[in-house]
Amino acid sequence: MSASTILEVKDHASSFIQSSRVKLGGEWLFWAVVLSLSLTQCGDGHEPQAHAPAVGYIIHTGETQGTTYHIKYISPAQDQGNEQLTEADYLQKQAGIDSILEVVDMEFNLWRPASRINEINGLSDSLLSFRDSSGLWLPLWNQVLALNQASQGAFDPTVNPLVELWGFGLSKRQEVNDEGVQMTLNHVGLNKNGIKVDFDNGSKGHVSVVDVHKKDTLVQLDFNGIAQGLTVDLIAMYLLQSGVEHYMVEVGGEVRCGGRREDGESWRIAVDRPIESSESLEVREMQTIVQVDDAAVCTSGNYRKFYEVDGVKRSHTISPFNGYPVDHGLLSVTIHASNAAIADALATACMVLGPENGKAFINAYRTSNADERIEAYFISDQGGTDWEVWETEGWSMLTVSI
Repeated sequence: MSASTILEVKDHASSFIQSSRVKLGGEWLFWAVVLSLSLTQCGDGHEPQAHAPAVGYIIHTGETQGTTYHIKYISPAQDQGNEQLTEADYLQKQAGIDSILEVVDMEFNLWRPASRINEINGLSDSLLSFRDSSGLWLPLWNQVLALNQASQGAFDPTVNPLVELWGFGLSKRQEVNDEGVQMTLNHVGLNKNGIKVDFDNGSKGHVSVVDVHKKDTLVQLDFNGIAQGLTVDLIAMYLLQSGVEHYMVEVGGEVRCGGRREDGESWRIAVDRPIESSESLEVREMQTIVQVDDAAVCTSGNYRKFYEVDGVKRSHTISPFNGYPVDHGLLSVTIHASNAAIADALATACMVLGPENGKAFINAYRTSNADERIEAYFISDQGGTDWEVWETEGWSMLTVSI
């Protein structure tokens, strides 16, 4: 990236920082730093692979959070027919995208040793205080608390010790017995008050001072059930603030769309059939297609991330209630919502709850949160020859014939 382009990106970032607000649930997030990190290094650690076309969509792809991202949009610069301007706009957008990915990584990536969440998880003292220049912790924590309460604990950010115990985290997979599960459960559950997070804005404006109190030093946080959705929302809001009206943002299968496709039609997103396969050899078929208008669609399932021991399948969805991988018949949950963070977390909670409790939860949540435009699509294996499909009453209005 040239020096002049870097300057243009920084100027744009300064303007964006002053005006940008991202709504997560009921909280307004004021950005202080998201576009100030790594702006001089387009693609730092995230391997962008695309370049701006002269016509059609501008596309950005790359790797992040142990998965991939795919972003495409119609840029205002394309309307002016200036290929050089479009290329400059692409470089500017890539720098902004990279900056968002970097900030989310630095705060919440469990696979990044120096991340903030790992600093908290490794805390041996009772208190850690830090200045949250990212502006992400307050709205995310409030959203997590609300979802934990709404799901009666099914969505729980303290599940990480169980994830590690069952070999789905950084720890090496090992034999697990009931005694180990019960001991680990002692450190899981927000309702046990093992961890408390306080925020003090004081006179520092939108940069909070965060105080993490750990009464139980073995409590560990894990935001994987919402982090990819959050990332999608942040990138979508960045594009909107940059003047982009028509876009599709996808990170690890979590999607948010705005405006319309190039042909003027609604965006269309495929929902996979839950065909059991390993992560290294994915088998993909379409189950259904939904049209998405200024909304998000996220899917959670147990048909790819699992392993078997003595013929027993161990899924990556761990119940914070009993400490074991879930063993019900719910194969996948797809949630449509106004934003991806909500959709991602609700899908996770439903996978924990199972088919019947999940249906009851999502119906109650829809009633209490009508503004979030929640619709759901469950696919379950009931032991017969065919899968059972259940959907909320408004889902059929979203579907498109295959």
